[in-house]
Amino acid sequence: MTPVEIAALAAIVLLAAGWRLSWLATRLDRAHTRVERRWAALDAALVRRAQAALEAARAPQVDPASSLLVCDAATAALVPDLDLAAREQAESDLSRVLALVPLEPVTPYADRVDLARRLHNDAVVSALGLRRRRTARWFRLAGHAAEPRAFEMAGGRELTWPGGFVG
Repeated sequence: MTPVEIAALAAIVLLAAGWRLSWLATRLDRAHTRVERRWAALDAALVRRAQAALEAARAPQVDPASSLLVCDAATAALVPDLDLAAREQAESDLSRVLALVPLEPVTPYADRVDLARRLHNDAVVSALGLRRRRTARWFRLAGHAAEPRAFEMAGGRELTWPGGFVG
């Protein structure tokens, strides 16, 4: 091989490697963007569910004790600027209370929360899978983006309440 052929081959290999790195970085960036969009959708669904629970709990046909439980849990879930662990706990508590005190107007919102949480967690798994690739780690393709976290929340319907009641 002549030096020109070697240089051409090296240039082709470098271009292919650069294209591959660029493709993976773009894919990783899109995955992070998808996680952010899914989090925004999940956050909106959680807020709508808590607001619907507050409205439904104030209805005249709901007994005062149940109304107090739901209002307390929904208000705790609507506190702004909670860290992720506190938000997960507040939303889990609201799910448990809604499982014990079923309010018909809240059911569609609870279903939307379940779907939004699944979509968010799927996006997180996808992004983490890309971030854990050897190439992404070696070349630090994630940059300074924070590692996404799944939103773990009790579903409410399948849980056992600490007092022994099954929701």
